Parts: sequence; structure tokens; C-alpha cells
Amino acid sequence: MFANADEKQTAFLDNLATKLNYQRHSLAKEPFIPQNKVNKEHMQGLSQDELCQIAQKQSADIYTDFKLVTKDNLAKVLEEVITAKGSGKVIVPNDRRFAQYDLTKVCQAHDTYVWQAGEDKRTDNIQAANQANVGIAFGEYLLAESATMVLETNPGHGRSLHFLPQHFIAIVPKSQIVPRITQATQAYNQKVLQGEKIGTNLSFISGPSNSGDIEMILVVGVHGPLSMTYLVIEDA
Repeated sequence: MFANADEKQTAFLDNLATKLNYQRHSLAKEPFIPQNKVNKEHMQGLSQDELCQIAQKQSADIYTDFKLVTKDNLAKVLEEVITAKGSGKVIVPNDRRFAQYDLTKVCQAHDTYVWQAGEDKRTDNIQAANQANVGIAFGEYLLAESATMVLETNPGHGRSLHFLPQHFIAIVPKSQIVPRITQATQAYNQKVLQGEKIGTNLSFISGPSNSGDIEMILVVGVHGPLSMTYLVIEDA
């Protein structure tokens, strides 16, 4: 009986090496030292306005609509986007930020399904997401370099909400725009070290689904939402 996972792993690798008549080797237990600091230094020192401009430009390159809004006109712009996408069924997560940003009335004005927590609601949730014309959720971070939206899933916010609706709208405060994936993962790592609870799944989504597999012809909306819209809220 093995005392721990390390002993079990060692025994497995020893046995494998014996079968292959191979002399095992081990690497020194030293910290990884990168050759440069590009991942941490690239785009550092930029203001939130500058990061926002980069994210906006990159969003156009990945076929994503980018709208800079204020808290006061967020509801109006959201309604306009939903209408432009054809209204129909809407799905949203069970997220207190919809009330915080006065978006409850917008949701109530449409045939809106709110994601339900609980394993017994799984089928209903997926079916609602599959039938939805528009999905709406708050992003946790927006990566300026690639215009990638970071979304967390939790009992009130499942992954299907991002991928099954025909159109997807992501809302994020401008203060949550970070240079690149390095800063987002550092923030999550810090939360884990502090014992904070984070989402059960982190989705890094860069625009609507697309593929150029067939004759190198880009087709947008292949295996996910046909369109994506970012609503970036001015914090001031």
C-alpha cells in the first residue's frame, strides 16, 4: 500500500523504466527561471484608457462589437443591442450585478430565463440556453492584448450560457481591463492563495466562434454564438 501519491507515481515510473530497460533520471528541484520577462512587462505602465483603446481595436480584428458606455446609459445600450440582435428569448445568470447596474427592468422586458442552481435544473438550463437568441453575462476581466473576455462559472452561471445562445453580450467595467492573460491568472492565483472562492470553470473567450479549416476561408459563427458584443462600463 502506498503512503501517498508521490510514492505511487515513483513506483509506476520505476516499473515502466524497468520494462523499457531505461535508466530513469530526475531534474533538479530548482525554480523555473524564464529567459525574459516579456509576459510580465509587455504593455505594462499603460493607463486604463490606453488599455481600453487597445482592446477596442483588437475587438474589431476578432469580429466583436465593442461599446464604451456609462453606468447611466448601460441599460439603454443593452436594450438597443438586444433589439438589434432580434430580441427573442434571453438567458442571463443569477448574478447580483444585474440589479447593481439597474438591468433588471431590461431583462423583465424580454422573455428572459435566469440560470437556476442545482443539479436537478441542469436539463432545463441547457435547454433554455440552446433556445436563447441572446445570452448576457458579466465578465471578470478583459484582456486588452487579445480582446479576450474572462468569465467564471458557478452554480448560478453555467458554461452553456456562453456557448449555446445565437448571440452573446459580455459586460465588464473598464477598471477590469488588464494587459494580457498573465495579469488575469496572477489575480486568480492571488485569490486562491488568500483562500477566496473562485469560479468552478474559467472561460477565456476571444470573440464569436470561427473556423478557417475549409480551404482557408474564414467562417464566423461555426460552433458557438454568431456574434459577440462587449459593453465596457466607464467606472467614473
